[in-house]
Amino acid sequence: MEEIIYPYQYFAIQNQVKFLISSYQSVNDPKTIEAVQAQAVEEINQILDDLSEEQIFAEFKEVILDRSLTNEKADRLLLNIKEVVIPFKIPTNKQLEKTFKKVKKLKVPNFESFDLKESSFIGWNDSGNQKKFIIYYADGKLEGIYGNQSNDSIKNVCSICHKTSQVALFLATTKTGSEGTYTKKGNYICTDSQNCNRQIIDINHFENFTQEVKFQK
Repeated sequence: MEEIIYPYQYFAIQNQVKFLISSYQSVNDPKTIEAVQAQAVEEINQILDDLSEEQIFAEFKEVILDRSLTNEKADRLLLNIKEVVIPFKIPTNKQLEKTFKKVKKLKVPNFESFDLKESSFIGWNDSGNQKKFIIYYADGKLEGIYGNQSNDSIKNVCSICHKTSQVALFLATTKTGSEGTYTKKGNYICTDSQNCNRQIIDINHFENFTQEVKFQK
């Protein structure tokens, strides 16, 4: 089966399905349900853009409009959709060394431990040095950022997924101007990067975050 959507699109679709099921279980008025269904289908069409008429998505939308839809049935449907998710491409050690060329003794994670179909980015910690590393692809090119992440976490909104989670301060050294000056830029981000990935339904938030800390010393 051809892989045609990205992880964040998958989770955005999942979010709409959960919204529908919640409405089916709590709303009795047929007109309200019709309005909720129309809104969900419109959102899914926007997520998929020109892919919305693909057979797998057309059949999926037909099934989720059945008011008898249960969480168990939705999970099975979403597994089918997950089959067409584009997995995160595992980089080579050489690519990682080039991306983090100023980092000495880079500790590379076990990429097999990540669900690559649930990963818009890969984040891992070097607990010995209190550093966090994040890699992602921009226009097909591997990019990376890193910084210090506090061991102290709080419940707040994450700068990456924009959901309320357990977050910690991520502090990166960022270039601020053409004169070559640098400053420390802090953002609160999820302590659990894999959970953060599952909460990304709008990639723009992640892209804005990476732009803020992209130019590093």
